[in-house]
Amino acid sequence: MSPRTVEPPPLRRLIVPALFVGALFVVLLLRQPDGPGMPDQWLVTGSAMGTVFTVKVVVPEGAGVSQEGVSAAVREAVDEVDRAMSTYLPDSELSRFNRHGTDPFPASDALREVITEALRVAELSDGAFDITVGPLVEAWGFGPTPRDQPPGEVEIAALLAATGSEHLVVDPQRGTLRKLRPGLGGDLSAIAKGYGVDRVAERLLELGLGDHMVEIGGEVRAAGVNADGQVWRIGVERPEPGRRSVWTAVPLDDLAMATSGDYRNYVERDGVRISHTIDPRTGRPISHGLASVTVLHPSCMTADALATALNVLGPDQARALAEHEGLAVLLLVRDPAGSFGEWTSDRWVETVGNTGDTDDVVPGEEI
Repeated sequence: MSPRTVEPPPLRRLIVPALFVGALFVVLLLRQPDGPGMPDQWLVTGSAMGTVFTVKVVVPEGAGVSQEGVSAAVREAVDEVDRAMSTYLPDSELSRFNRHGTDPFPASDALREVITEALRVAELSDGAFDITVGPLVEAWGFGPTPRDQPPGEVEIAALLAATGSEHLVVDPQRGTLRKLRPGLGGDLSAIAKGYGVDRVAERLLELGLGDHMVEIGGEVRAAGVNADGQVWRIGVERPEPGRRSVWTAVPLDDLAMATSGDYRNYVERDGVRISHTIDPRTGRPISHGLASVTVLHPSCMTADALATALNVLGPDQARALAEHEGLAVLLLVRDPAGSFGEWTSDRWVETVGNTGDTDDVVPGEEI
């Protein structure tokens, strides 16, 4: 039987686990009321890294910056990350590295920083996070070229032998990257969006704008307060295909949040649901009941990578890693009946308190 697409993947390329999983967040932003003395709230939007971004900045009177200047600063920060790490730009630094051989490749500080963190999360998760897994994602039909049939055992074994982030080396002294295997390539979209969020937020802080919310492709970082003087509230979406509602609203102040899930992009073959998220350790789609993982962390880059890693690990291993490492994590686990159970780590409760089903919360602005 030919595969039936249940939720068609987005047009942009799906390369590594949790890439381009669609809008996993709903931002709940209290609207600025009319009245004298209220600060301005500026909006900057655009596209980059195969996705879109939204930046909201609360600017007090006399801040000494223009809306055009803030927009230009945001655009410059996003473009710098895009030029270094995009897989859509053939001349990006990452694209050139992917075409490079096994000799050392001179790399920017930014690219080396992100790959270093990717390798750290790969080791921390025992290989559940791997930026070289793209060929396996493509083999399962989630790349730019659809496939009617899944890969066989021989093809999976060959692709596993040709991938693995352990074959990437970062040399901070010489400022280089190196592949230990020819043809090895990387895709940073499961971590670069978070890094881009961090860079934009840092640029806003340099401009003296401490009240802001930055989102790129669903990864979010917020600081200070919104135009009403309230802490930014970011919604975690209920992980149900075909339905957009909020599971819970999370207050973010000087904190980043990233979510990874399998409920937007999957196909169904012979009545079996196949997730777009591939376990780099087995070369196969994940098949456990973990539907959504949300991670809070000061670094959006780190939260981005950890959310993907924990999603691959599944509920039991994700719980164990979250508690062992002291991570602020929310897991939504699908049971056989199709409903969801919630688990939060101790650090999550310490950070934002208990969460729960919030059907009474009306989604504000969808990301």
